[in-house]
Amino acid sequence: MKKPILVLTISLLTACASEEKSSTPVITVTEDQVVFEIHAEGELEAVKSTPITTPAASRRPQTLAWIAPQFSNVKEGEVVAKFDGSNFQLEVDETEFEIQKIMYSMMDKDREIENSKFSFGAEAEVIDYEYELAKQFNIDDPLLYTKIEMIEAGDNEDFLKAKADHIDKVEENFEEKSASEKAVLESSKQKQVAKLEMNSASLSALEIRAPHDGLFVLEPSWDGSLPEPGKSVFPGAKLAKLPDLSEMQAKIYVPEVEAIGIKEGVAVTVSLHAFPDTIIEGKVSSISKTAQPKERDNPVKYFTVTVSLDANNNENLKPGQRLDASIRVIEQDQGLAVPIQTVFREQERTWVFVQRGNEFAQQDVTTGFCSSSLCTIEAGLADGDVIALSQPVGVVAEGRP
Repeated sequence: MKKPILVLTISLLTACASEEKSSTPVITVTEDQVVFEIHAEGELEAVKSTPITTPAASRRPQTLAWIAPQFSNVKEGEVVAKFDGSNFQLEVDETEFEIQKIMYSMMDKDREIENSKFSFGAEAEVIDYEYELAKQFNIDDPLLYTKIEMIEAGDNEDFLKAKADHIDKVEENFEEKSASEKAVLESSKQKQVAKLEMNSASLSALEIRAPHDGLFVLEPSWDGSLPEPGKSVFPGAKLAKLPDLSEMQAKIYVPEVEAIGIKEGVAVTVSLHAFPDTIIEGKVSSISKTAQPKERDNPVKYFTVTVSLDANNNENLKPGQRLDASIRVIEQDQGLAVPIQTVFREQERTWVFVQRGNEFAQQDVTTGFCSSSLCTIEAGLADGDVIALSQPVGVVAEGRP
């Protein structure tokens, strides 16, 4: 792209070298029309547009399999982009397999719990029966049994009671352990179910359809590249837009060092590369707060200037069309302007060196708008004054106040 330049359209300066009077180069100031213009390039865009974004259901990057061509006319409900779902399908199959494995593990654990409960129950019934018999036939008559026999009978009853209590404890611990193991299996199952739902949602969102009729315009990413098949895109990323062609505006890129004097309401003239004979007038509606590089590997920074155009419902205006713009930051029917190198400044004082006969005198002036090359003069100079283009040799500026 041709680099934008700052142009001054002015016919009020007439150089007149005066070698006979002084070796210092001079210039004669003439009052005339003053127009400061900044020439830059940009493109058209719609004031309003409907964004086409990547579905957020997947929660991770997706690979574009197909996308509608740039500037194609689409109808409401028509598919404008498709994503590759092979990875999602593989993960769905793997997840369903893992869920089945967990289900079989849970069924196996249920059978183990039922069998263990039956064993515990059977053993507890036997011990309870033996305990009841021991109590029923307890040997406690010293006339019939010896003391040793009575002690052994009592020990047997205590043993059976302790054994019954032990079985109850073992069964209780087993139930707690089994409940924890089932909870772990259930947690693993829920995790896989959530994964299955996410991948299933991604499979169901592999196609993007146009929300309404319109012109399909691809949206460049941060590095300027357009969406294309095989490219990974993040959820929620802008892929394209459906602009409202009834109202267009210009987006102009002005180099940071040249964006002087641009503000809202400044007049702009625009001409399209495709239709160079068509001139469109407009006004600056906004300017970016900071300058940013346009290209990743190019450090040059640009301010983005948005221009509202006085040309609505023009069939020749399409988003993305390249254009040249002339931003008129200063327009005066009559005025004075001098080269920036003729103006000297020190703190709050500004002056030029005016030729008086064969000598130069320091003349205080009031400046208006100043660009990188020229300054307008509001007071201190008159039509026909001759000023030095540089500080005259041997002339020392007066003391500063």
